Amino acid sequence: MFIHFHIALSALLTVVCMICTSANSSAKFVNEYSPKSHISPKVMGLSYGQKPPTLLAQKKRKKRGKVKKGGLRKKKDMTAIVSETCAACTNLEGFVPPQKISDAIRRLVGKYKGGGGIVNVEIQRRRGIIETGLYPKFIGGGKCPQIDSEKWAIDYTYKRGKAALHRGVDIPQPRGTPIRAISDGTIVGRFLNEGRKDGIAVFIRHDPKQTGLPFWTYSHYTHLLEMSPLPIGSKVKMGDEIGKTSNSGKMGKRVRRDALHFAIFYSEFPEWSNDGSVVTPRDGYAMDPNAFYRTKPPYDSQSILKLVNDKRGVPVPYMKMDHTFLPPDTKRIWPYPCL
Repeated sequence: MFIHFHIALSALLTVVCMICTSANSSAKFVNEYSPKSHISPKVMGLSYGQKPPTLLAQKKRKKRGKVKKGGLRKKKDMTAIVSETCAACTNLEGFVPPQKISDAIRRLVGKYKGGGGIVNVEIQRRRGIIETGLYPKFIGGGKCPQIDSEKWAIDYTYKRGKAALHRGVDIPQPRGTPIRAISDGTIVGRFLNEGRKDGIAVFIRHDPKQTGLPFWTYSHYTHLLEMSPLPIGSKVKMGDEIGKTSNSGKMGKRVRRDALHFAIFYSEFPEWSNDGSVVTPRDGYAMDPNAFYRTKPPYDSQSILKLVNDKRGVPVPYMKMDHTFLPPDTKRIWPYPCL
C-alpha cells in the first residue's frame, strides 16, 4: 500500500509542476511580448506580419484617443470653437464673456468647428460677405500694393472642398514687408492658429472717433511671419507696424505665396469678445475692405450693390514711404506704404 501511495503522490507532484511551468510560460509570454519587447512573432507562433491581440487592442485604444494637431478632437457634431477666455481682455473697453456672443458671429468670422459649409455661407452672405464690385483708386495716383485675384467674397468652394467664401482680400508683398495699422486702435486679439489655414493673426479694434465711421470696426491681419510683439491691450497709432508679411498657416497642395489677408468686421454696438480663438463683435457684420475707405454711406454690402458703376471706385488714403499721410488729415490708410 505504501508503494502505491508513493507512486500516486509522485504522479500528483508531476502534474502540479507541469501546471506551474505552463503558467510561468504564459506569464512570460504576456510580459515579454509587450510594445518594448523585441521577441520575434515566430517564437510566439505568429507570422511576421501578425500582431498579438493585446497589441492590436492597444493600437485601437490609441486611435480612439487621438487628438488632432492644435489640441482639437475631431467631432462630427456642430460645435463652436471656444477656447479659454482671454484673461488680458477682461479689463478692456467693451469686452464681454464669449457666451454673450451669438454662434452666428463665429460662423461669420469662420471659427465654427463642424456643421455644413452651406449653412456657414448663408450666414456670411446675410452678414455682408457678397461681392460688391468696389475697387481702390489710390489718391494722387499713388503706387500702392494691389489686391490680387483673391478678391473680396469670391467663391472658395474649389479650394476648401465645401461651400466657402473668401472673407477678405489678399495683398501680396515680399516676405518680411512691414504691415501697418490702418487706423488708431487697440490690439484685442493675437492668435497662432496652429493647424489652421489663416496662420498667425492680429485683430485691432477701432472706435468711431478713431476712424470717423459711425460704428466700431475690427481690422484683421493674417498669414503673419511671426507673432506680433504687441500684447493684447496695446494702443496703436495709424501707421504703426503690427507684424510682417508671410504665408503662415496650413496649406493645401500648392505653396501659398507671401501675402497679407486683410479683413474688416464692424458693429453698431461696442461689445465684443475674445474666446482665445477669435475676436467676435456683438451682432457683427463683414465689410468689403474697400468700403472701409469710403467717406460717406453706404458701407454695407447690400446697399453698395445698388450703386451705379462709376461710384464703385473708392479713393483710398495711404502712408507714404517717408511716413507722412495722404491726405494729411486722414484717419484711415492702406495697410502698406505707397510710392
